[in-house]
Amino acid sequence: MKNILARGGIEFLAVFLGIALSLWVNDWQENREIQKRLVEDYKKIHMEVKIDIDNIENILGLNEKIIQAEEYLLATINVEIDFNYDTVIQIISQVISPTFFGNQSAYSASVASGRFNTSKDDELISKISNLYEHYYKRLVLNGDLLDQRSTVFGKEHSFIFYRPIYKQTNIDTSAIKEYFLSHEFHNGLLRFHDFRKKYYLMRLIDTRNQMIKVDSILTGYFSNNK
Repeated sequence: MKNILARGGIEFLAVFLGIALSLWVNDWQENREIQKRLVEDYKKIHMEVKIDIDNIENILGLNEKIIQAEEYLLATINVEIDFNYDTVIQIISQVISPTFFGNQSAYSASVASGRFNTSKDDELISKISNLYEHYYKRLVLNGDLLDQRSTVFGKEHSFIFYRPIYKQTNIDTSAIKEYFLSHEFHNGLLRFHDFRKKYYLMRLIDTRNQMIKVDSILTGYFSNNK
């Protein structure tokens, strides 16, 4: 009787261990597949970040040029530079709102799949998450605000310059100059310029710097995991 019980116990233990081992192997294989796909997610995120770095550098350059153009106009209004009709008209046509909206498809797909949160590399996850959840979102908010100010500037302050910008005939150049030098136009330009220089440009620079950090840490990750 004892032998039968002992044999039954051994068989039960063998079956139990077999099932446990099978489950462990399945979990191991599933986790290995998830980690493999996570690496592919990192590669896609890295590719998009590299593209976004080039794009944001371009947007930065455009806004820096526009800031210089706005400062030329302000210097002219403040009589620090002689008024030149053709130059002023040309520059006003360049006062626009180039904004940056980052590519988030690879990051969003990884988060939605649940793979992103399985990573054990806390520093890597922190820097990537910070880029998308903080810097990109904050930049989008500020970009929307800059676009709103651009719309207001166009409707309320630069509309009068459209005819000379498009070289139409019968333009009262003295009235154009008078409006350009007015407090109304001066304040409108300052409002647009101030937000671009103090806020949007800084958000662009902050986001660009975070992108560079993400690019660097992903480059190091792939170099250490060849």
